[in-house]
This record gives sequence, C-alpha cells and structure tokens, in this order.
Amino acid sequence: MLTTSPLRTAVGATAIVLLTATPALALGPFLRTSGVLSDLATTASGPFDGARARVQMVESARGSHAVLTVKGIGPAAEGDTFGAHLHDGPCIAGNGAAAGPHYNSHAHGQSPTPGINDRTEIWLDFTVEDGTGTGTASVPFVPESGSRSVVIHADPTNAQTGAAGPRLACLTVAW
Repeated sequence: MLTTSPLRTAVGATAIVLLTATPALALGPFLRTSGVLSDLATTASGPFDGARARVQMVESARGSHAVLTVKGIGPAAEGDTFGAHLHDGPCIAGNGAAAGPHYNSHAHGQSPTPGINDRTEIWLDFTVEDGTGTGTASVPFVPESGSRSVVIHADPTNAQTGAAGPRLACLTVAW
C-alpha cells in the first residue's frame, strides 16, 4: 500500500490550487513578439539604432498587462527616460506617421472612460540603465486584435496630454 506524508499531501494540494487559480489571474500571453526596432528618427544615427525590443501582453480577468523590454540602447541615452505607447497601426521604417495615433480604448469602444490617460492607453515609458529599458503597464481593457506597433518617443509621456515628443523607433506587434 502506498502511503503519503502530510508534507507531500500539502505540497500536492498547493500545486493543485495554484494550477486551478492561475487561469483566473492570467489567461495567458495573447501577444509575444521581438525583433530589431525600426528607425523612425530623422537624424543619421540615434540611441535605438540596432536596438532590439520584446513586447509581451497578457490578458487577465481585470484587463491586460504589457511589458516592453529594449536592449542594445546606445550609451548616449544612459539615464534618459523615453515615452513608449501602443499605437493603432504597424511600423514602417522611416515613416513614423504610419503607426497612427495611440491605441485608445475609448476610441475602440472598450471603455466608458473618455480621454487620454494611462487607463485608456498603454503607456510603457522606460529609463535606460546599462543599455536596457523596461516599461510596464496594466490597463482595465484588452486591446482589439490587429496589426499595431509599440512606438518609442523622444520624451517621457506627459500625464495630462499623452504626448511624448517625436517618434524615434518602433516594433510592429500583431495578434
């Protein structure tokens, strides 16, 4: 006859609880993409030339959570903060306007909250440290599927207007 220790039973019960509780907390990645950033800057060279980015978004019962990680940022940008946002359209190198405006849940009919803020848009601002920057955002909506982009701007996001200066680089994200 097989016997089980109380500790092994408790550990097994905990694992079952974690496995069954996880889907309620996070439904899993609905977007994971990475690649070399497309250059949108009008200057000959910039801090994001040759840099790579990874974007992951996960849907949850309360909306979605996004993480942007950028690596290989030039040393001249060390300590600088850049705005980064989910935009409505895809990236086209050299054409910052192609990415369209910020993705806004109100404009897509997913939120009763009007306006531009960090609850209706996905803002992923980051500060460069050792050539890397990471931005995160949790929002009370799930973006509609489509071909979109994460655009990195020259300045930090203005909390009142959502503006963040010229578009420097981007990565197309689609799901």
